[in-house]
Amino acid sequence: MLRKSSGEEDFDFVVDNCKNIYFAGYETTAVTAAWCMMLLALHPDWQDQVRHEVQQACAHDVLDLAALQKMKKLTMVIQETLRLYPAGSVVSRQALRDVTLGGVRVPAGVNIYVPVSTLHLDPELWGPDAAEFDPARPQPPHHAYLPFGTGARTCLGQGFAMAQLKVLLALVLSRFHLGLSPRYVHAPALRLIVEPEHGVRLVIKNVEKPTTKC
Repeated sequence: MLRKSSGEEDFDFVVDNCKNIYFAGYETTAVTAAWCMMLLALHPDWQDQVRHEVQQACAHDVLDLAALQKMKKLTMVIQETLRLYPAGSVVSRQALRDVTLGGVRVPAGVNIYVPVSTLHLDPELWGPDAAEFDPARPQPPHHAYLPFGTGARTCLGQGFAMAQLKVLLALVLSRFHLGLSPRYVHAPALRLIVEPEHGVRLVIKNVEKPTTKC
C-alpha cells in the first residue's frame, strides 16, 4: 500500500482547511444573505418592520455593536431564514465508542448524519405551518434547531456570521426596498449547503427619503 509523504500530507491538510474556511466562513454567509433578501422581498410587512428597526437603531448614522444589539426583529428574520434554508444541510458525528441512541445500538466508528432541513421542517416540532416563513414563531424543543450545529462542536464562527449578516442586511435595507423579480425561479438545491439553484433575482428600488444612512 502506498503511503503519502509528510510533505504531501501537510499540503493536503492546508488544502482541506482552505476548503473548510471558504465554505464555512464565506459561502454559507453569502447564501444566507441571499435567502434573507428573498424572504424579505416576499414578505414586505416584515421588510418594513425590519427597515424601521434599523433606522431607529442607526438614528445617529452609526452602525456599531450597540446598534446591532437593538436589531431584535432582524435577528428573528435571520434565524427563521436559517431554519428554512440552513447553511449546512447535514450535521455529522462519529461514534467514538459503542453507544445506544433511542434504543438503536451504534457501534464505534459509525458515522451518524442528521438531515438538518428535515428536522427544521418537521410539523411535529414546528407546527402545521413549519414550511412557512414566520420569524415570530415560538421557540422549538431543545436541539430541534441546528443551523450552526450543536454541542461541543457548535460552529465557532456563529457570532461573527450573525454580525456579518446583520451589518449587510442593515446597510441594504436602510437604502433600498427589495422586491422579488418575476424572473425568479425558486429552486433550493440541497448540496453541501442549501443554495438557490438559479440564484436570487430581485428588483431593488431606492428607499424614499431615508431617515438614516446607517
